[in-house]
Amino acid sequence: MTDFYQEECERYFERTVGIDPSPILDPFAVRLPKGAVVADIGCGSGRDLLWLKQRGFLPFGLERAPGLARLAEKHSGCRVIVADFQAFDFSTLAVDAMLLTGSLVHLERNSLPPFLDNLLKGLKPGGVLSISMKQGSGTRLDDQGRRFFLWQEPELRKVFEDAGLVVAEVRGANSLLETGEAWINFYLKGAVSREG
Repeated sequence: MTDFYQEECERYFERTVGIDPSPILDPFAVRLPKGAVVADIGCGSGRDLLWLKQRGFLPFGLERAPGLARLAEKHSGCRVIVADFQAFDFSTLAVDAMLLTGSLVHLERNSLPPFLDNLLKGLKPGGVLSISMKQGSGTRLDDQGRRFFLWQEPELRKVFEDAGLVVAEVRGANSLLETGEAWINFYLKGAVSREG
């Protein structure tokens, strides 16, 4: 998916940057300690980075498409690491919270558990996660040729619990882009200790 997000970075930025993310981020923010360091994985336009920064948190982004990363950094004033999250070594981080707003929609189903294992290496014990996924069954191709993997709440809940996460809250939502699509937002807590 790098090509679309790189080649169409300005159009994607303009389409997403002005949307108010409060419906997704308010339930996340209330779970964060004051001044929390937050990694926004697949930060896109930097919209959520700016929202978090304006509320006193210490966010930084990780974005695969260099053009989009540059726009996000300029918009938010936050550091954005250019990297593919599937290849990134999350053990180099130690953050209070992680935000993945629509970031995993192109990730194949069988890739989610190993990705979570890697991701959680960068989360402090007891840290907070917000993960939003498209709701549905199977896959869907859009008119740009992007493949989206759709999920149901029970199957996602099992994947997250198998990864050692505690499900704190689940909220359904309609697309903030007003596409008519349904989303599932999971608010999760990491294990207090990673030891056996």
